[in-house]
Amino acid sequence: MAFRKLTHDNRRLPLVSLIDLIFILLIFFIITSVMIKLTKGESRLYVPTPKNEPGEAQILLQIVDENQYVWLDHTAIDTLRHYRQQLSNPRDTEATVSFLIKKMTIDQEELFSRVEDLLSSERGSKRDEYFVLIRCPNDLPYFYATNVIEKLVDNPYFEYGCVAGTIDEIKASKRIHIEKNVLEIDF
Repeated sequence: MAFRKLTHDNRRLPLVSLIDLIFILLIFFIITSVMIKLTKGESRLYVPTPKNEPGEAQILLQIVDENQYVWLDHTAIDTLRHYRQQLSNPRDTEATVSFLIKKMTIDQEELFSRVEDLLSSERGSKRDEYFVLIRCPNDLPYFYATNVIEKLVDNPYFEYGCVAGTIDEIKASKRIHIEKNVLEIDF
């Protein structure tokens, strides 16, 4: 059996498929590098979770939804004392908590304004440090929690912790009590 003579014309590399392969690999590396840069931006946020035990926070921030927040700080005590006579039964925990939530609910613009006010206050004028407990519902997109955390992360006056929780858990509080200018909410 005779073999055909090998010619150099048949030995050329098929450049079309090689160019397609290089193009696909280039797109893959570009997308991968962009995704790595995006995840590194989020990884710089330190999101601590406090221990599951009774504790104290100077500010309780409950994220209700995309534009509603419940901000409970030292002014909540004055609000409760001032409006307690408007409540039909001041000892009714459910009515008191609902009233407090109604009065202390703010929007995102007001939230960022309050954080900026605390950041700009001089050290030692109110407190040396604030512990902010941020509660976020599980079904809320992560983006809304990181917006709040980014405002607190680079400030030496703030320590913060993040936990999961809804406004309904606060509404179902077992006890609300004011003692020596401390608002105790047991939920």
